[in-house]
Amino acid sequence: MSVSVETSLPATTATTATTSTSPTVKSPLSPSALPEFALLPAPLAADSTPVGQLISHTGTLDPTALSDRDYDDIGTRWYKDVVTFRTATDLFTSSLGATLFVNKPAEGEEIGTIEAEEMRVRMLKNPDDALQKVLHGNGGNGTLMWLGLERGEIGFVTAVREVSNASYKRAGLVEAGNGLWEVVREVEAREKGDGMRRDSGLEVQTGSKRDVVGVVVRKVIHGGEDGVVRLGEEMGVEFWL
Repeated sequence: MSVSVETSLPATTATTATTSTSPTVKSPLSPSALPEFALLPAPLAADSTPVGQLISHTGTLDPTALSDRDYDDIGTRWYKDVVTFRTATDLFTSSLGATLFVNKPAEGEEIGTIEAEEMRVRMLKNPDDALQKVLHGNGGNGTLMWLGLERGEIGFVTAVREVSNASYKRAGLVEAGNGLWEVVREVEAREKGDGMRRDSGLEVQTGSKRDVVGVVVRKVIHGGEDGVVRLGEEMGVEFWL
């Protein structure tokens, strides 16, 4: 499954930004400083994917050595994103941002929307330093042992996009000309081609009021001849596919 990245914030929302507590610096974090987020194929409960988490195809390891001063936070009071998703599975495949007009989706895909009362981004101020804290801080020996037992790829979650009280809906398309289609959010059930009715909501169940919809994950390079554990390039969302 191909997954693209989220690249825009809603242009109409009022943005409130803060940095985590610091003894010397208290300044707003600019929205332009946000990284590009990989859209998760399905939202996750916020508590299941903390920033600073180590993740592999077989398990996760949550951070215990990081504190608020290791993070930057920025948020908006309202959030909207237009997404594409697989018709057969309801899994998200790409984020189109807070747009009104889109191209017709590919065969087997549809357009949907994510709307939420609030959006928050949390990211590490210094991912390299944070990784070393996670490795050598509280329980560091156990972390290094976990790394040593892993034979596949390992990722380090350096940022997450979290939404509160989100609504996930299908969208209808109205032809607007010039190859573009206007996105119209469905608000009630409608009839499918086979005569059956379907719910306008997408099959998203996280059991949480706060969902993670986007992540930034860096590859953890370990097991080399020099024995140094460090961060590599950004990864996609393969751990959640």
